[in-house]
Amino acid sequence: MNAAVINTVSPEPTYLAVFAGEDTWLDAMRQRFAHIEAGQLQPKLRELVFVVGYTINRYGVAARYHSQRALAAGATQDDLRLILKILDFYRGLRGFQDAQKLLGLWRSGVFPEVKPPKSGTIADIFRKVVETRKYIANGFRVYAADGEWLRLYLQRSDAIKLAPRTLDERGVQLMSMAITLKNHGFSSNWNDGCIEVHENKTKALGSSDAEILEVVQILELCDSMTTAWEGRALLGLDGAAE
Repeated sequence: MNAAVINTVSPEPTYLAVFAGEDTWLDAMRQRFAHIEAGQLQPKLRELVFVVGYTINRYGVAARYHSQRALAAGATQDDLRLILKILDFYRGLRGFQDAQKLLGLWRSGVFPEVKPPKSGTIADIFRKVVETRKYIANGFRVYAADGEWLRLYLQRSDAIKLAPRTLDERGVQLMSMAITLKNHGFSSNWNDGCIEVHENKTKALGSSDAEILEVVQILELCDSMTTAWEGRALLGLDGAAE
């Protein structure tokens, strides 16, 4: 393995320390990781899903560990930046879609046009969306309350599509699914459509049900490791600092 990987810190020792002596529990943890390692996801994609899970959990040491493993498996810094771009994009959209449920401005289901763009019309921007995507997703409609904000949303969306990366489009859609799945936390708000869109796209490009399942399983492992990391500090287990 790449030396840079060896010099990073795996999250597993913290988990082992928190549950030291609980052999059955730790055996289940080891078997879960082994099960994922033997799965269908390509190593690069598998490690990048771990990066997604730990980045969104704000478990920096673990995110860096798996980013190094991803680089050793053939990923690039561009791939890591792509994850941040997609996460940036969907965190903003999540705020708007949550507002769609919570604020009267959108709650009626009638999407308002509060502010026009600096040039042209909102309809002009929507025509560009349809030309490149063949449909107008709910996210575009929500952003259309401000025509210039909508234009910038389209610019960012196009920038993601054109961003340098080693991933093919199937991999990009799989990572987008993982990001939206984790970012939205299996919520019941309007964001669920984003998850479905990326799942359908990646499956249409060849991703299997088994790979989709493995993404969900990896995200569960990220939550397990993060829980031990947070709990060790919060509860002062094994002499952890407060």
